[in-house]
Amino acid sequence: MSRADKGGNAMIARILAVILLFGGASVVNAASLHAEEKAGGYLDAVEDMPLMEGLHETGEGGIVFDKPNGRIVRAIAAGNVTPAAVRAFYIETLPQLGWKRLQKLELIADLLVFRRDTERLEIQTAPGTDGRTEVRFSIEPD
Repeated sequence: MSRADKGGNAMIARILAVILLFGGASVVNAASLHAEEKAGGYLDAVEDMPLMEGLHETGEGGIVFDKPNGRIVRAIAAGNVTPAAVRAFYIETLPQLGWKRLQKLELIADLLVFRRDTERLEIQTAPGTDGRTEVRFSIEPD
């Protein structure tokens, strides 16, 4: 093999490596975007609070504070879901986890209120700045 052939093969190998590197990064980015949109799972601060598929935590407003009479938790999630779908998901799911819906206290259409043991949970939906729905979770001693 001549020196020119070896140089040409090395150049082709470098080009292929660059294509694989950037092509692989695109696949990883697409997969992470899909995972972000799919999300689901549970809130980071509350191990048994399900996070509706399509929502992901924003990292804004997250607070966990343990007090002698109970914990205070604040978390915010967002996603391309409708407020009605969020309400339906939590109305159906939370009673299975011991949360009882307090309908009489829901004075605002975008607010759900639940109680479990000595804790009160409020879930509020609001339009986000980017067109997605923002969901605010608040748990406090009742």
